[in-house]
Amino acid sequence: MLLKKIFSFLNGGNAQEKKGQVKFFNRKKGYGFILPENMEEEVFVHASNLESRIHKGDKVAFELMSSPRGLEARNVRVVEA
Repeated sequence: MLLKKIFSFLNGGNAQEKKGQVKFFNRKKGYGFILPENMEEEVFVHASNLESRIHKGDKVAFELMSSPRGLEARNVRVVEA
């Protein structure tokens, strides 16, 4: 069931824009996690995929992609509430 939900957010491997909130981001280590709207699972984000500086609690827009390690946020940018 969860796998079906995840794949419903992916369109044949193509990115789809989503919104969510930054749960955690460690600038020194260069990674963190985002809680997407309408999903139960958090999504990994790497510093190389940021378009703007993010902090815990920020509302963000991003592209949701499937990677070998699971779901990943790319082209992450802060959006206004």
